[in-house]
Amino acid sequence: MVRKRDFFHTGLDVSRSELANMRMPNPTGADDFYVDGNVGATGDGSLNYPFKTLLEAITASDVSIASVDNRWWARRNRIFAMGDALAETLVKFPTKCDVIGVGSYDANTMPGLTGHHVPDGESYGTRFYNIKFNAVAAAAPIITISSAAAGMEFHGCVFDGTAGTMTIGLQNTASHSMVVNDCDFIGTFVTSYITYGTGEGGRARITNNRMLGTAAKGIVIGGGMTASWAPIIDNNIIHAAGNCIQDSSDLWFITNNRMISDATVALAEGAGGITCNELFASGNKIGGKDTVLNADYPFVIQLTS
Repeated sequence: MVRKRDFFHTGLDVSRSELANMRMPNPTGADDFYVDGNVGATGDGSLNYPFKTLLEAITASDVSIASVDNRWWARRNRIFAMGDALAETLVKFPTKCDVIGVGSYDANTMPGLTGHHVPDGESYGTRFYNIKFNAVAAAAPIITISSAAAGMEFHGCVFDGTAGTMTIGLQNTASHSMVVNDCDFIGTFVTSYITYGTGEGGRARITNNRMLGTAAKGIVIGGGMTASWAPIIDNNIIHAAGNCIQDSSDLWFITNNRMISDATVALAEGAGGITCNELFASGNKIGGKDTVLNADYPFVIQLTS
């Protein structure tokens, strides 16, 4: 029997195993804010009188972190979000803050956040836990981040593309140290699940995810991406119509992934299914249409003397 405990003394009950699996943050000594999209009127952000929107909580969190009086710029706040599917298109993510989904809606053990988000301004070190990002029918990424969002992390989240026309789940341009861990990508993505554009993308960790929707390509890394610190794609399950991983930068360490392509995969670099720097790849499996099933990647090459 799984024992229950109070969620950081907030009255929100979750299991110990759930906390361990999501690597939830411990108390930080800064502020906690609460959001419940189902309340009739917004409150002061406390547990009993929560804000009605994430935007209100983000604004309050940024004010407290930046305050000269409390000198909290080296601490982290937390926002606890609940209330079915919050319908908000966020133009600002909090800085130095953990956004934690609690409660549930329908069959989901996490709250939903419906919209396409392009955060502007500083949002360093934002971490999302247990949030279901629901796309709307629009030809745009669900989330687009840039250099002001360095250190962005997503843990145990869902990127839902079932609305049908979005291009990308997560678009990153010049935002280093991004972490996407233990997340699910479901539905249809016209371009890719994750795409990196030009600029610094070092110290990224794309790990332990399940990308099992419909996408033209899985993870796409542009040739203009740079990396001052080694980025890694490790232990993901990726299904795509074409390349499951396309690293045109040749900078990523690509290890222990399971890749399923709808394309014809030949036993040669760049012949379908994956394109990357073979010297940085190890322990991957790939299969595709026709004859290649469950092949090791890098592909085994017979050496001759």
